[in-house]
Amino acid sequence: MFPFNAEVLASLYAQYNTAIWPAQVLALAAALIAVWLTLSPQPWSGRALGAILALGWLWCGAAFFLRHMASLDFMAQIYGWAFIAEAVLLLWALVWRGGTLHAAGGRLGGLALALAAASLFGLPLVSGLAGPGFAAAGVVGVAPAPTVLLTLAVLLLMPGRTRWLLLVIPALWAAVAGVTGWVLGVPEYLALAGLSVAAVAGMAAGNWRAA
Repeated sequence: MFPFNAEVLASLYAQYNTAIWPAQVLALAAALIAVWLTLSPQPWSGRALGAILALGWLWCGAAFFLRHMASLDFMAQIYGWAFIAEAVLLLWALVWRGGTLHAAGGRLGGLALALAAASLFGLPLVSGLAGPGFAAAGVVGVAPAPTVLLTLAVLLLMPGRTRWLLLVIPALWAAVAGVTGWVLGVPEYLALAGLSVAAVAGMAAGNWRAA
């Protein structure tokens, strides 16, 4: 079903991390700024978050999928362009239109912060404890899974219907990751799939209460 196994995938991540160093440090710093913006929202927070997330999706699409993953998986081209499309949507919805965000309070805000923490620390820890170790750990902003999860955390704080449009590609990739994780035994991908279900359920519950 897959043209690679878990060991080969982990080896690819390790090679990728070596090739892009020290981009991980800058990406993590940007993600920490994104979390701070959800805790202390400013009038320009939506635009800043949109720019940070869009850059992460663009990087993952172009650098990870199209440049590194394409030699391993024929589907990488599709994934890469889908990630680039999500970057464009984020720029349109949050940067161009100046989308607003709710403050990270209440149960929904608590869930958003939990998902953000998982994207920064949880998923890298899970991936680092498997395979070749932390050399293959995925870092938010430069690796797909934690970037998707941080995006879901931000979408939880978005009002209105636009977030459902922005949710389509992250949800589809989380589903693909869930299947990959189940078949190949990749804990990071399984964790992403489960947390994505929680995020979508949170969004649906928030809409139900607002109705």
